Amino acid sequence: MTTHPDPTEASERALSYPEFRRFYIGAVCGTNGGWISRILMAWLAWDLTGSATFVGLIALTSLLPVALFGPIFGTMIDRMSARVAFQRTALALLAIPLVFAVLLGLGWLTAVPLFFLSLAFGIIMSAYHPVRQSLGPRLVERPAIGSVVALAALNFNIGRLLAPALGGAMIAEFGTFATAFLGIALAVPNAVIAPTLKPREDDHSSHGAMLEDLKAGFRAVWDRWAIRRSILLAVAALGLIRGIAEILALVADGIFEQGATGLGFLTSAVGGGALVAAVFQVVAGNRLVRNRPLRFAVIWVGFAGVLGLVHAPSFLWTLIPGALVGFSSTFVGVSLQIGVQARLEDAMRGRVMSIWMLANTASTALLAFGLSLLTEWLGLPVSTTLAVALAGVAVIVLWIMPPER
Repeated sequence: MTTHPDPTEASERALSYPEFRRFYIGAVCGTNGGWISRILMAWLAWDLTGSATFVGLIALTSLLPVALFGPIFGTMIDRMSARVAFQRTALALLAIPLVFAVLLGLGWLTAVPLFFLSLAFGIIMSAYHPVRQSLGPRLVERPAIGSVVALAALNFNIGRLLAPALGGAMIAEFGTFATAFLGIALAVPNAVIAPTLKPREDDHSSHGAMLEDLKAGFRAVWDRWAIRRSILLAVAALGLIRGIAEILALVADGIFEQGATGLGFLTSAVGGGALVAAVFQVVAGNRLVRNRPLRFAVIWVGFAGVLGLVHAPSFLWTLIPGALVGFSSTFVGVSLQIGVQARLEDAMRGRVMSIWMLANTASTALLAFGLSLLTEWLGLPVSTTLAVALAGVAVIVLWIMPPER
């Protein structure tokens, strides 16, 4: 068992805990590797088929499994060693870029294998998300949980800023095989570090049937209005903002014909805005949880960014709204998640946070796919404008409801 400081004297800085520092090193490498794989899949979906619907389908298959299987994996994680769960998911995440590289090297990667590889990636990520969201807080004391969430967002968004641009440039200059090999290299550290971690572990002997444990997770969300409202607000506000970020190929190349390089730079612009929000949250800490008016304003900044992406007069003008999309999605998502995590006991983290991921990922995936389908009929600008109007109404309805009751 890891020795932590006395809870009454525990640091609020997650990086002051040696166990968490090792975990964070692996997470930084793994996050960048995951973004490399995602930009590669997004580009190949467009390059192989030229179909907006297939681009949306690949986004759906890489995200929707998190919603479908996340609560099941979250329940399993609450019933087993967090360290063992992390070791297994780290190895599975290493397998994805390995298979990717083999298929590319043999010339077998067509649309059908790409679909199944994207689906496998999504299923593995449906296990990884509740594992990391359960493991990180177990490596620190409760005062540092907000720091864990903020640092996770910082890592995610540094990756979103740097990795897509690097991936797009590598695809353009060196080809898809070299890009896949970089994904392999970045997945290795997590697999090496995972066995060295010793998080707090619960007594799993008291667990009942798995279905009952799963139901308990959903009851915990339903019975705690503050958690339920945070999840509903995340769906209404972030589903569209994050959904448009999943189909940026339709903006970068579908509208402005900028190819893989344009996709990489636009994705990095989104990541740049998100990085600014993440750095701000690391500095400001848990005070953001209480600032409801600021969060509401940032939601509307995100909606403005979504409209700016699809109505921009030129590709250069998409970079600013892209940054606004990234800033809004991270600021709102992290501040809501800090509030949820702060209200949870360790024994419920896997289940409740997997439900958080279910709601967020399902809304993102379905809106990304829905927008791609409507694009074939109405075009991306009109489809997106209609979606912003509907999402805005939902946010207003939720916002006027009290945060506690």
